[in-house]
Amino acid sequence: MIRTPQMLQKQEWLAFLFHRHNAHLASFHTFSNYPRIWIISIIILAVTSLSPLVMATFINNRLIHKSVDSELVLQTDRVTSNAKRSVRFFLEERLNALRFVVNELPYYSLIDNEHLTKILINLKLGFGGFTDLSIIDSDGSQVAYAGPFNLEGKNYKTQSWFKQSMEKDNFISEVFTGYRDVPHIIIAVRSQNAYGRYYLLRATLDTQRLMDTVLSYKSNFHTDIFLINHTGILQTPSTNYGKIFTPTQIDIPAFSDTTQVITPENNKDKSYVVGYSYIATEAVTTPFILMVHKKKSEVMGTWLNLGKTFNWIIGFCCLVMMVIITLVSTYMVNQLFLADQSKAETMLKMEQSQQLACIGQLSAGIAHEINNPLALINETTGYLKDLYHYKDTPRDDKEIIELLNDILEAVSRCGTITSQLLGFVRQFDVQISSVNVEQLITGILSFHKKETEYKGIHVTTAIAPDVPDIKTDRGKLQQILLNLINNAFQAIEVNGCLDITVSHLPPNTISIEIKDTGCGISEENLQRIHEPFFSTKKERKGTGLGLSITYGLVKKLQGSIRVESSEGVGTIFTVTLPVKLQKEDEA
Repeated sequence: MIRTPQMLQKQEWLAFLFHRHNAHLASFHTFSNYPRIWIISIIILAVTSLSPLVMATFINNRLIHKSVDSELVLQTDRVTSNAKRSVRFFLEERLNALRFVVNELPYYSLIDNEHLTKILINLKLGFGGFTDLSIIDSDGSQVAYAGPFNLEGKNYKTQSWFKQSMEKDNFISEVFTGYRDVPHIIIAVRSQNAYGRYYLLRATLDTQRLMDTVLSYKSNFHTDIFLINHTGILQTPSTNYGKIFTPTQIDIPAFSDTTQVITPENNKDKSYVVGYSYIATEAVTTPFILMVHKKKSEVMGTWLNLGKTFNWIIGFCCLVMMVIITLVSTYMVNQLFLADQSKAETMLKMEQSQQLACIGQLSAGIAHEINNPLALINETTGYLKDLYHYKDTPRDDKEIIELLNDILEAVSRCGTITSQLLGFVRQFDVQISSVNVEQLITGILSFHKKETEYKGIHVTTAIAPDVPDIKTDRGKLQQILLNLINNAFQAIEVNGCLDITVSHLPPNTISIEIKDTGCGISEENLQRIHEPFFSTKKERKGTGLGLSITYGLVKKLQGSIRVESSEGVGTIFTVTLPVKLQKEDEA
């Protein structure tokens, strides 16, 4: 029973993956490797449908990162510049206050501790951030002091800040502990007394005030802002590097008059950027470098979270699309396989019907062939009987022997025909055996002996001497040749020609060419002759399955078939077959 696609579908959902191989149906399948078609279908659909989505997501992420990087640089530059101006203003304002005091007040009033204390109070009230004031002569001796520490009589001649202060008019030190043993900054202004000797008006600044000024620009946890000196030692606490006076191991950035934002070389993942600026007042440079470390996560936090959510949505959509693509591809390939399977089963059934039709045709021919000798036997035997009944003397022995020879020849002819019929029936067994192509063609042509004589068809066969016996399926090959020769006889009119040529194509192939001078096939029909149920024969003289089945049989014998034809000229069918047919499991 031929199964319809609906019946197959009910039996198996993944029929193309788990069906059992059937060697009889394989040659009728349009496609042989359905799992490969299934995988290719999934890949093509996935690439076609997902590529635009993946590309759009990639471009979107790149644009987001580029925008955020640009915004991060701008924000870092802005914070660094603002903090720099505040620190510079803090130092410059207090340095100018000292310069004003030195320029406006005489030396003798400054060395008066009571007067110096009043000046300190006024400075604290006016500017803030001052801890103490002192006057130090050119020998490093402190001649006057106003402040909370007991520093009277101290000598600073050997200290480096004093030496540097005496070399220039204005001086700002880095943070150090000194005699106070607490972190502080010194700013000093050099001047001359009435005797032309230099002295220093020194002020100690409140370090905490400077720290508060710097940290006021720390907007969140992801930003680290601090001061270092020119050797990388912390001058204010840092979130990342620790307490004040801690060596940071930071690569000191190149000097620049303006604020710079860079991405350090050791920051390979570019997770943060660094803004820096050298601090300098109008009157003097300072030992401070303002550093701002800003992490991308600060600026990108919202965008990164949005990007992660977007990527999860895209990933989920891709997963859903892959499931849909897989299901659709599976369904389509399965339907294609079921249709192909149904067609193959139909073709196999038609092939079997064709074989039965051939048997019928052969039977009719054989009956015709046997009837003639049987009639001859009947007539001859009757004549002999009459001779013996109506003649007094027996006839000449030679005549009787001749008649008997005719009877024996007729009987031999019947035996040959019967033997051919039996041979044809045995050929339905699918098995590989040694086949002599010449004998096979001669046997087939013998079936058309009467038709040849009736139409006056000139039949020639040319078998190359080097054509070997081939290892193939005798029955299939006989059916192929029978179909093609039958078609040729049907196409040839009276006094036409049929030429059959067999050649050996070394090393492993033979070619069988069947050429007729029939009506020919139009170019339009030539492309459809192998389609099932397509026929150019009128009045239902053909089923349209002969050439289709022939094509399938040739494929089953691992050969090929080619046809050339011109209307009104004739047709040439060329069948190419291997000398040795490989079994299915060896092919």
